[in-house]
Amino acid sequence: MTPYYVDDHVTIYHGDAFALLGSAGDADMVLTDPPYNAVNRPDSGLRSLDRGSADSLQVDVDELASLLAGATRGSAYVFCGSEQVSALRAGFMDAGMSTRTGVWQKTNASPMNGEHLWLSALELCVFGRKAKATFNVHCEAPVWVGPTEPRDDHPTAKPLWLMKKLIMASSNPGDLVLDPFVGSGTTLRAAKDLGRQAIGIELDERYCEIAAKRMGQEVLAL
Repeated sequence: MTPYYVDDHVTIYHGDAFALLGSAGDADMVLTDPPYNAVNRPDSGLRSLDRGSADSLQVDVDELASLLAGATRGSAYVFCGSEQVSALRAGFMDAGMSTRTGVWQKTNASPMNGEHLWLSALELCVFGRKAKATFNVHCEAPVWVGPTEPRDDHPTAKPLWLMKKLIMASSNPGDLVLDPFVGSGTTLRAAKDLGRQAIGIELDERYCEIAAKRMGQEVLAL
């Protein structure tokens, strides 16, 4: 398949991740944030929670876990809603991976409804690791504390600092990072900045264009 974008570090394909994952290559790690429809909510009148197509795709979690486990010889990180944690962990374990559930704690969570409820300050991530996969961290809990970095071009983008942290933990310079749900391209940008190779797949051509333009920026200093 003809790539949508190519440079010395990054290749982006426009298409369905489920159709293309089998030909995406043998990645050293997968790092992705699938659109689980876990964020979309009716407008409360105070803040719009409708993320539109950026969070509207329904995925088969069992199939996804199997495909991602098969696409990497190393590790996989999949951000998800609480409803998907068990299925993803089970799928990774079925593939012979050791698993953990990670948590991103947002230091600048929205105060919405804070007088009535605990703040919505946590996002979950299922981690799976194959035997002998790279792991550059020693005796740390999978709790990653830091701020959101809102982007005007994508309503559910993960922060660049977080993607860099995970890439440094589970890959080395020159390794291949795969993101089958590219969005605005944060994982690819982080991989490129850190001297990794990266392959991305994105169904929505609008986001392919946003990610491609982001890849064209000068590589940021570490």
